[in-house]
Amino acid sequence: MERRRFIRLGMAALVAAMGAASAQNYTGPKVEITYLHGFTGPDRPVMEELVKKFNDTHPNIVVKATAQPWGTTWSQLEQLVASGRAPDVVVVNEDQITRFIARGALTPITPEMYKSAGIDTDRFFKPLFETANYKGQNYGVPISAVAYVMFYNKDLMQKIGVSKVPTNRAELLAAARACTTDAQGRKPGQQGFDAKNLQTWGISLYNNWVGSRMAYSAILQNGGSLVDDNLNANFNTPEAVEAVQFLVDLVQKENVARPNSTEEAELAAFSQDKVCFFPSGQWYLDRFEKTPNLKFGVAFVPRIGNKKDATWGGSSHLTLPMQRQGYDPNKRQAALVFMNYLSGPEANLQWTSTGSLPTVRVVAQDKRFESQPIAGIFDKLDAIYATSGFPWGGQVLGPFDAAWERAYLGRQPVKQALDQGVAEANKQIEQARPNFK
Repeated sequence: MERRRFIRLGMAALVAAMGAASAQNYTGPKVEITYLHGFTGPDRPVMEELVKKFNDTHPNIVVKATAQPWGTTWSQLEQLVASGRAPDVVVVNEDQITRFIARGALTPITPEMYKSAGIDTDRFFKPLFETANYKGQNYGVPISAVAYVMFYNKDLMQKIGVSKVPTNRAELLAAARACTTDAQGRKPGQQGFDAKNLQTWGISLYNNWVGSRMAYSAILQNGGSLVDDNLNANFNTPEAVEAVQFLVDLVQKENVARPNSTEEAELAAFSQDKVCFFPSGQWYLDRFEKTPNLKFGVAFVPRIGNKKDATWGGSSHLTLPMQRQGYDPNKRQAALVFMNYLSGPEANLQWTSTGSLPTVRVVAQDKRFESQPIAGIFDKLDAIYATSGFPWGGQVLGPFDAAWERAYLGRQPVKQALDQGVAEANKQIEQARPNFK
């Protein structure tokens, strides 16, 4: 996924106005620490500038940063830890962090350690910070975040006469019905309506992993989850089935979403004013901003469940790899001070220029974001949840994504698709469980 630029403010002025981050000074002997991250795309220059600024303002700490593809880090990190060659700080994403924790590759960070470096954990959005939690301990701090949002097409809504962006199930269904017409201008429910030949439609749903994150969001909103307290898959509970059934009904019963569609096809349709609501990753903001004559907005995913606001999110976290006995405590303290700097308000504000959402509350509250489309979700950043907390991420998410695809395509009834997915996931979990703590 690309995490593209969305903020076009006078960044230097805004950073200056907020003041420097409340970093603790490192007073020990001069040390060099190594920092490994996967920001290798357009976000790399921003990270390099942040590291340079830290080195310029912390004369007793020299940070040597290395950027490499995320997949390389995932394949190497445990070996680096085992051989005593692990970096002092490494960035780990939400879909990998619990796995490395449960494999003993990351060091827990105690409240005393956070305090010693001036890291106020309350400055972060709670679910985002807790993405790095496992069995009552925390293992990092967030520096980058993305979320599943709902883009809406202003021109099509105005043409149709839909004046309100839906925020709940009833509003979404009503607005989606209003937005849907076939090639002859007929609406769903009208005699002769041709669901196989739509001219415009209400909402985009599709069958890849990004599409399944809408299902995950709906399950969360209904009070469900992907795993139970024992970390076994349980995305076939009544709450989960009901949530996914509503989405599938939008395709198969209500006819307000196209069947058997792809993300790219729905992206094109939204850009061509053919679909009112396009739920997907916020990283498409830059693409839509560059689309000529497209007028759009960004909203939080409507609450189609009956328990709470919730949406899927991805994130990146600064962590401390496990080190061998005798590791220099000065390096550990310097690493914590560096983590405080990179996760503080000043650096976080600068990092949002890469397309990341704010991870720090005070950054999201700045009024100068109000003119930005993405600010439409800022009041609900505390309702973004990653697929983390269980070490067997692939063993759960692979079967879940496949179950969503089968249900969305109409190959299986929803309950049957989810039951099969849970059975497959738990079979894989039992095979994987001995490899984790």
